[in-house]
Amino acid sequence: MEEVVLRLEGATYRHSVYAPLPLKPWRRIKGPGIFEINLTLQKGTILGLVGPNGAGKTTLLRVLAGILPIHRGRVYSRSEEIVLDRQQLRQSVGHMPEQVRWQGRKTVRQALLELGEMRHASEKRIDGILKLVGLSSRKDSALSELSQGMRQRLTLAVALLGSPKILLLDEPLNGLDPVGAAAFISLLKTLTEKGVSIVLSSHQVEGLAGIIDRLALMHRGHILAEGTLKEVAKGLHLDSKTEIKGTGQVPHFSNYEIQDEDVEIEIQDNHWTARLEQAQPHLLAKLINDGVEIAEWGIRQPNVVEMLCAATGQSIEDVGLEVASNAYVPLRTFGGEEE
Repeated sequence: MEEVVLRLEGATYRHSVYAPLPLKPWRRIKGPGIFEINLTLQKGTILGLVGPNGAGKTTLLRVLAGILPIHRGRVYSRSEEIVLDRQQLRQSVGHMPEQVRWQGRKTVRQALLELGEMRHASEKRIDGILKLVGLSSRKDSALSELSQGMRQRLTLAVALLGSPKILLLDEPLNGLDPVGAAAFISLLKTLTEKGVSIVLSSHQVEGLAGIIDRLALMHRGHILAEGTLKEVAKGLHLDSKTEIKGTGQVPHFSNYEIQDEDVEIEIQDNHWTARLEQAQPHLLAKLINDGVEIAEWGIRQPNVVEMLCAATGQSIEDVGLEVASNAYVPLRTFGGEEE
């Protein structure tokens, strides 16, 4: 059983937003935020926090980092007896915000030394962090000379100054090219091997399944599903799909007792691709026996986008482009029906 390092129970935070009236120009009301969040962080694992823009991911990370106060609920440490306050959270959590503008003539090492004073980090500790994040060779470079990938590494270095047990990363792969992203992910894997727990927030879900150990789907301030990829897919009643690529004439799948609505077919030139809603392990032999020209065959597991669509009950377009309103209510819970 994995060791628990932090647990949220019923955590709620709502932003204060302006709602002026003619006689009350400075009136504020409680607006969007996060609602009744239950979440467990385990030692040495990467939790992917996924949802569209406005889902509440950044707000949740700021609550975990001790930046925002909890209006209702509790944060527990490893022991369920100990409730953590914001100051205690700041001591054990490292936070990497979405974007930090590193500019100026100050060198990388100088910037870290100044920030390290607040965390009581020694020069030896700072040099060790520079080596860990791969910036030792650029420690004397000016901040303005850094590439986007190097700036991301520097921001991560700052988050690591206090030797945190938990690392919170808000959209850490934004702006990185494929090579830079792969190097950054490799660095995160190294940190988990040292026992650091990582929460990675992202609305870019392509390739995320190969990075994370667990997944939490967020929408409108709620966590709709959380667990391993298999657990989430099972909870959302998503099955594996069969993907077939072939040439020549497209077979009539109805002849194989497969309904038309359970097959998605794409045709391009002389090639076709068929996606079946369920795994069909015995179909390949039947197609070959009937002379169908098969080029590729595979059983594909549900991806993160499909899980998010299933959890919210919306299409890919709706999930990706939706601007959430102040009335945040769950569309679907992990094991239940739409509400």
